[in-house]
Amino acid sequence: MLWMSRPPYVRWAFIGALLLVSLWLEIRPTPTVSHPYLSRDLARGAPVEEALEWRKISKGVLDPVPGTGFANRSLVQGQPLLKGDTVESGLQIPPGWWLLDLPLPSETAPGTRVQLVVLPDAGNHPVPPIGGIVTDVRPSEYAGDGPVGSVAFPPDLAATAAVAIAEDRISVLVDASGVPASD
Repeated sequence: MLWMSRPPYVRWAFIGALLLVSLWLEIRPTPTVSHPYLSRDLARGAPVEEALEWRKISKGVLDPVPGTGFANRSLVQGQPLLKGDTVESGLQIPPGWWLLDLPLPSETAPGTRVQLVVLPDAGNHPVPPIGGIVTDVRPSEYAGDGPVGSVAFPPDLAATAAVAIAEDRISVLVDASGVPASD
């Protein structure tokens, strides 16, 4: 007779243990780490140490960063500090220089010296190369394009550089002493 057999205690115990483990996995606390967030807006080149607040976040959400260095670009209050947001040393841009955005070669980093070669129109005389300093490098908004960056130019040549950039008559030369050599 079926109703006289022993109840399946082992199966019940296994299902109960499985339910307890599942419940523990669902309600257990997640591991957290401290991550730096900006407590105020920062201009490019400003030290980041004095503008940070450390908040607890779930482990593995953001890559860890040291929270030291100088702002690589303008940073907004409340955003987390990410790896590309800081550089080790502040950029020394001469006073009065102007910033222009332009496409840059892929190996370019902030602080790299560049030469902007302006390609002449038909019948015009060539313009001497215009020296500048890269202040910021970021990915392009358009897929497949190389990086875009802000480059500081001297005040007397910034207008010439701006016109050449707008007319797409430029070629950018990068100082090779700052580019790592490949084997």
